[in-house]
Amino acid sequence: MTYADDLRTALRERFHSSWLTFMPRWSVVRSTGWRGNGMPKALVLHHTAAAATSSVNPSAPGNQTGANKNVIAFIQSHYEVPAANFTLDRDGHIYTHCAYPIWHAGIGSFRGKAPWSSLGIPDNLGNNYMLGVEIMSKGASKDFTAAQKDSLKYLLLACADASGWEYPHGAKSLLRRPRHKDWTTRKIDILYSNDEVAGWLD
Repeated sequence: MTYADDLRTALRERFHSSWLTFMPRWSVVRSTGWRGNGMPKALVLHHTAAAATSSVNPSAPGNQTGANKNVIAFIQSHYEVPAANFTLDRDGHIYTHCAYPIWHAGIGSFRGKAPWSSLGIPDNLGNNYMLGVEIMSKGASKDFTAAQKDSLKYLLLACADASGWEYPHGAKSLLRRPRHKDWTTRKIDILYSNDEVAGWLD
């Protein structure tokens, strides 16, 4: 069994199949496998800062199924590898781009930052140790939908199942869900506080 097999099983146990899309080549190792013990150590929370609106009806909030296909396609194929492991759309749908390291975290460090410093991730190598989820958002306000918050909870649980994140440092732990701005001061995402995120996970 590979990590991709474990992740697929975990996602299918946490979500109805109608809420999941596995993108082309999602189970292929694009660059390298997970460093350390062969499992990712956390899920970094990003927001897209993209349109998050319907291309058919620009005044619509983009919460309907399929409204943000162009953004999802960009995340999937703009770079040599996807720009996220997952995209969480406005309607709560999960798109899985890749089960293995890709480009999302960039330059950064957890040095001196509790509790993440305990993960032992080397400076600037977050991509090799952490999954990343892009949450569809305009990025200018706290505009995550109720469906996104609910799906994020189950995505974290699925990642925990696949990656062996056990109590007391499992999916709901701050340790396993850093925001991108916790990794690097270059970024502002996500706009929500860690305490606010914790409130969605009850």
